[in-house]
Amino acid sequence: MRDILTSPRIEEIKHKRRVRNLRLVIIFFIVTILLIESLSYISSNPNIVINNIVVTGNQIINAQDIEARVKDKLNGKYLYLFTKANSLIYPHQAIYEDLMTSLPRIKTLSVYRDNWKTLHIEITERLGSYLYCGAQIPEIVTDVGENCYFINNDGYIFDKAPYFSGNVYFKYYVQILDENNIPIENPLMKYVFDTDRFHKIARFIDGITSIGFKPIYIEIKPDGTNTIYLSHNINDSIPTIIFKNENDLDIILSNLVAAMNKSEFADEINSKYTKLQYIDLSFKNKVIYKFQ
Repeated sequence: MRDILTSPRIEEIKHKRRVRNLRLVIIFFIVTILLIESLSYISSNPNIVINNIVVTGNQIINAQDIEARVKDKLNGKYLYLFTKANSLIYPHQAIYEDLMTSLPRIKTLSVYRDNWKTLHIEITERLGSYLYCGAQIPEIVTDVGENCYFINNDGYIFDKAPYFSGNVYFKYYVQILDENNIPIENPLMKYVFDTDRFHKIARFIDGITSIGFKPIYIEIKPDGTNTIYLSHNINDSIPTIIFKNENDLDIILSNLVAAMNKSEFADEINSKYTKLQYIDLSFKNKVIYKFQ
């Protein structure tokens, strides 16, 4: 086998090429470092850093709570280099997801800027039409306390409610179950029950209200018995309207409306209301009622 001799000229060319490549790598590295440092410096330029947060659309949520959460997301730097509050690279998605998750009262949310230094947080809030106050009615009224949650028009439990004296909101008492039919401990961000059923019961409550009754809360028991409690004075009988899960709410409402359209029935209910115990609509095409 013959050795292939390398000429000094070829070795010199290879050496120069290695030196040139090394210089290019060093120059590229230096340029990259300078570019990163420049961009890092520019990202902190006060003229393009968000320093003003404008919150609009809130009615109940404290604007300061929203501002605090947004400022927390804008605080610090990406990779310890680039200012998060820079209006070109601010964490839009992180702000959006944090507010939607941490403040469930928010129904819709828009995060945008209209100049280099101002960030707008525009929201609409869920309306609390009803309250969810637990699995069953407490024996002592004052035990309701602050154990209630706001429910929207679809039966979604979206926020803790403060204590309301009296019957400002219609209340639901029902055991909420998970997908395995196990009672849940924290009802927040759950549905009272499926939306279609909630809508039907809400329409039924509106229906009995329209004919003169004043429903204040409903208790739905595991055995399928639904009891709507009506407004009453402290020393009077507690009047209720009873129906079953299997009842067609449109039909039983129609039965009650028909009964109330009969003067003898309506007059008796109205004149003896303080002694009314219940109106039972669970039987087909019958309206059964009882006084003390």
